[in-house]
Amino acid sequence: MRITELTLSAPDPSDLRKFYTRLGFKEIEAPGGTDGFSFNIGYTRLNFAPGDRDARYHFAFNVQPDRIEDALAWLEQNGVEVLENRGGKGKLVDFPNWKARSVYFYDTAGNIVEIIARAALPRAGNAPKFSSASLLGVSEIGIVCDNVSSMKQWISSTHGIGDFARQENTEDFTAMGDDEGLLLLVPAGRRWFMGNFDSARFPIALTGQNGGKEIRLILP
Repeated sequence: MRITELTLSAPDPSDLRKFYTRLGFKEIEAPGGTDGFSFNIGYTRLNFAPGDRDARYHFAFNVQPDRIEDALAWLEQNGVEVLENRGGKGKLVDFPNWKARSVYFYDTAGNIVEIIARAALPRAGNAPKFSSASLLGVSEIGIVCDNVSSMKQWISSTHGIGDFARQENTEDFTAMGDDEGLLLLVPAGRRWFMGNFDSARFPIALTGQNGGKEIRLILP
């Protein structure tokens, strides 16, 4: 599954503009000529629209599996405070079941952002110096719902998205999709992993592709 466009609410898109352009992302015209902020990250267009002052999300960006250390160094070179791994020393977080490693940080809206390197994706090899252009796209978005099981059933029947093969899904956390793109379903009030805030429901609009079929999700 590939997430090609993602629109989220933000209390102050201008703050996010400063944060993400400092990392090298180039601003593009926001949808509808609003006061929002938009940029391309790999194959994904990411939009932040003015909204609830409390809006905070969890989302992740994919990077090639041999570039996670480069991603960490790039963040720190650009003045981003990378979170310490709560489960051990250092800042890299290992997910053996997912065959992935990650780093986490907050953006200026308080979103808990992850860069994740998945072993299932092609390696970079002799790649250019790491930059914002090295990120492949949005690979995860956390979706907060009243009933995880019901939301999972609706997404599966409507869009044909199956369970993520590397995750044992529960009522507390369900991953749908594949290594390229995942929907993470959680109930309200669940603490985001590596985050300092509990999940709450805020608007999400998503466009993507799954097995050649277009996906459109609008969750108010």
